[in-house]
Amino acid sequence: MRDRPFLLSGILGIGAILLTLALTVVGPRAAGALPAGFLTPVLAFEFAADAQEVEQIFGPPGEGREVAMASMDRVNRLDFVYIGLYGLTLFTFALTIARMTGRWYFYAAAVLALVVMAADVMENVQLLGITRSLGVASIEETLERLSFWTLVKWRGLALALLLLVPYFRREPGSASRFGRGLAWVLALPAVLAALSAISRGILTELFALSIGLAFLLLTIYAWRASPHPVGDSGADPSFA
Repeated sequence: MRDRPFLLSGILGIGAILLTLALTVVGPRAAGALPAGFLTPVLAFEFAADAQEVEQIFGPPGEGREVAMASMDRVNRLDFVYIGLYGLTLFTFALTIARMTGRWYFYAAAVLALVVMAADVMENVQLLGITRSLGVASIEETLERLSFWTLVKWRGLALALLLLVPYFRREPGSASRFGRGLAWVLALPAVLAALSAISRGILTELFALSIGLAFLLLTIYAWRASPHPVGDSGADPSFA
């Protein structure tokens, strides 16, 4: 592992990419209209502001709604596997950097990755609860919990990626040019997170897309990274 410090992250990242493609293929199609600015039913559902928007996404009662909800449930159940893949990609990446540098904020990024995973699990629980109750019982309280866990997940991801930026701005390995470019990509979700909080919809879609791009480039970096020189303390000399 010493000659490939991010190997585990790279393997997990490949798994996350493959499952992303699979989820795209089996992903749900909205039976109704999506809220203004949203392009993907899954993201629109996660950020649904009220029961009316949920009703709008799944369409009127009938076979179309049942098919859309069943498809959404299938994706959200598969997402439990996806959570482990992308979450552990981020966790192992941040933890590896933290061990090499000894810097506290990289350990904070690793902890945030675990928080994000827990929040995503809770988000899925709310999403599955909403489809189970839609048209049968009130979903208002579940939507409130969904909003909280969705906020923790997406903002936590943006913050965790932002905490990795200092490493890539001063990354000493042979892939340093790529790493410095990656630093800008890792900072982008934080900017879009702030903007999407002001105006959701298309900015929310771009926010999610920027996080996906960040994970793709982190995975590429993990496979191309060369060994990093370390001192006696195990810290990267460039951070000394």
